[in-house]
Amino acid sequence: MKVLHGKVNNKIGLTSRISAELVAEANRANKCNLTLICNGNTADLKSIMNMMSLVVKDQDEFTIHIEGENEDLVKAKFVDLLTQLKLLK
Repeated sequence: MKVLHGKVNNKIGLTSRISAELVAEANRANKCNLTLICNGNTADLKSIMNMMSLVVKDQDEFTIHIEGENEDLVKAKFVDLLTQLKLLK
């Protein structure tokens, strides 16, 4: 299992657009399970409904767990995306 740590740096929190980008990247990782954990709540990162049900505010820290095949490749892609979205801690 690989783990990434991030922090939301957006005054309105984790928006639907950002969530959709995270979900889209997660769904490219067919053989991995991805979970986002924030404030004690867990969401399947491949489900937009799960992601939208989380309330992630500005400055909240989160963790992404990556489990399955090609974990290193999936982690690298998420590092790139989180860097681009300014969410990497």
